[in-house]
Amino acid sequence: MRALVLRAPRQFAVEDVPVPSALDADDVLCRVHTTFICGTDPHIINGDYPGFWPPAFPFIPGHEWSAEVVDAGPRAKALGWKAGDRVCAISHCGCGYCRNCLRGRYNLCLNYGKPEAGHRQYGHITPGAYADYVKASVKSLVRVPDGFDLELSACVDPLSIALYTVKRSRLQPGDDLLVMGTGPQGLMAILVAKALGAGRILAAGSGARLALAERLGAIPIDYRQGSVVDRVRDLTGGLGVPAVLECAGTPQAIRDCCLAAAKGGVVSVIGIPLGEPQLPMKRIVLDEIEIVGDRANPNTAEAALAMLVEGRIDLAPLLTHRFPLAQFATALDTFESRKDGAVKVAIKPC
Repeated sequence: MRALVLRAPRQFAVEDVPVPSALDADDVLCRVHTTFICGTDPHIINGDYPGFWPPAFPFIPGHEWSAEVVDAGPRAKALGWKAGDRVCAISHCGCGYCRNCLRGRYNLCLNYGKPEAGHRQYGHITPGAYADYVKASVKSLVRVPDGFDLELSACVDPLSIALYTVKRSRLQPGDDLLVMGTGPQGLMAILVAKALGAGRILAAGSGARLALAERLGAIPIDYRQGSVVDRVRDLTGGLGVPAVLECAGTPQAIRDCCLAAAKGGVVSVIGIPLGEPQLPMKRIVLDEIEIVGDRANPNTAEAALAMLVEGRIDLAPLLTHRFPLAQFATALDTFESRKDGAVKVAIKPC
């Protein structure tokens, strides 16, 4: 099969490699339909997490995908999985046995990075889906209803992360909300918050993506034209917002989120900064600002898919570009450079 093989930081090519074989008991082999470029992928390709994501080279990345099952291991078959099943995926697959997995927090699996103990994270430490075929545990898959768009289904991973991030903010219907960052994750968070009954949704960003956030129903705040914190205070009568979603992943953005939150507010953080932020600890303590870290999407994928299937969320405005796998370098440049308004860029094996 063909696959995108990363052989060193920023050194990649589409190569012929063996189709994954030797299915574990709960594995299925899938023919990939669509894989979207995630904001984490350029960091993995650039080598920003050396020895961690990926743990070694060569490596096949890609973790936002949909596919059709072509074969299944014995336990997967016993659980009802079969050739022809249409599926979408999340990246995390916990061991299933440790304390955290048994509590449903498999995103925090205590055997993380130990494939011999049953843990996997596809496209990060376990081979991913920039390929014709991918092997995955059914623990990380969700069945897609017959007739529903497999391309849309490939967005379930980031959409379910957005859903988890919103839920962790403890947003209540009618609450005002700040979304810091208008990249794909922030834009999906806007759609989720709107579907869950948020009041005013403020979005901090810039350029075409901020304009898109406004079209999706958010009140735009251009961080290049002044203080985000001051603007949030102006819009809320000096109170700040009870729920804040940090989707930018920069030290300054995290600090601003803590300052824009209302007293007793919650800052739900999905961005991963490359540098450590300076936190306003006096404010955090005296105004009881809670900072909640969000890792991936435990137990939200099925709900996210339901929101798509039922039409409560429309991702069409975010799906901007499609490329064949052979043109991955062009696709990655389009994504990184935000060419032609690029937001979600799809890779198709065909």
